[in-house]
Amino acid sequence: DTAGNVLATEVDSNPSGVKGDLYWAGQSLNLDDASIGRDIIAAGDTLSIRDCTIGGAVRLAARTIDISKTAIDGSVTVAGQHVVLNTGSTANCFYAMGETVALRGSTKSAALAGDTVTIDGTVEGDVEVWADKLVLGKNARITGTVNAHVSEDPERAAGAEVGALKIDRTENEDTSTLNDIVGGIVAAALSTCFIALLLELVFPCATASAAGMLHQHPTPLWVSGLLGTIAIVPAVLLLIISIAGLSLAGTLLCGVIGIALVSTAFAGCAIARMVGHNQNRYAMAAVGSIAAGALTGLPLIGDFISGVAFVFMLGYVIQIIWRNARLKPQQAGNTPGLPSA
Repeated sequence: DTAGNVLATEVDSNPSGVKGDLYWAGQSLNLDDASIGRDIIAAGDTLSIRDCTIGGAVRLAARTIDISKTAIDGSVTVAGQHVVLNTGSTANCFYAMGETVALRGSTKSAALAGDTVTIDGTVEGDVEVWADKLVLGKNARITGTVNAHVSEDPERAAGAEVGALKIDRTENEDTSTLNDIVGGIVAAALSTCFIALLLELVFPCATASAAGMLHQHPTPLWVSGLLGTIAIVPAVLLLIISIAGLSLAGTLLCGVIGIALVSTAFAGCAIARMVGHNQNRYAMAAVGSIAAGALTGLPLIGDFISGVAFVFMLGYVIQIIWRNARLKPQQAGNTPGLPSA
């Protein structure tokens, strides 16, 4: 345009001279031996800038980015999967994020984030690094401080020169105290007990029925609950795919969420009633739910206990639906026919 800016794609000829900004988009972009007056803003699958001079800043996004033997007056801000400011390149500052990030050229400061970050060039200032792994190569020359937020100790080659190296280990450590664990267990037990007493007050027949089913016919209950748990996700997806089944999918999800919320209390209540069937049902519901809630609050095994409770309650619901569906045809068959005219 009249301001000297250029918009180019990969099908265009290589823009060798641009007075203003270069806006660049395409799948495979290669800029060789070009002079850009101000900024480059580019996006693509593969970006390569080589033997160029750039009067402004560089903003790139691509899967693979390689900047080599290029003088950049401004900053470089890039994001991709594999990113490198290669040997012979200079920039005012280098900001990069990717799976692998490498700084092999020269810059005044840098902020780098990735799974693996390699510094094997010159930085006349400080460097901030967020990475799983930091590698300081033999050609690393850093006059300032490297603040490394890493999950493992950096690899430092012989010959690497660093003004100062500060390491902040970022591994996920379990900082829970004993008081936090005990408090969580107590809270889980009390909340589960409250829900169980409500269930025993509103649905006493359901908890008694579940206790009897667990005592007399446990195998169908557990098998149907396990198969139902496995079938939930594909059933919801199939209902969502069929537009007419969106309302059914929503109903099914609401039912699953409801079962998940009360399953621990229901299972504890039913098991306690089966064990102490001659005792006061409210007392047994409280004891069973407190024990079940406390188990779900324990580290490591809490999620497993919650899953078992969900399978138990889902199996009970499936068995009740199945039995009612079988009783209706039998009742209809036993109904006397009307006399003919």
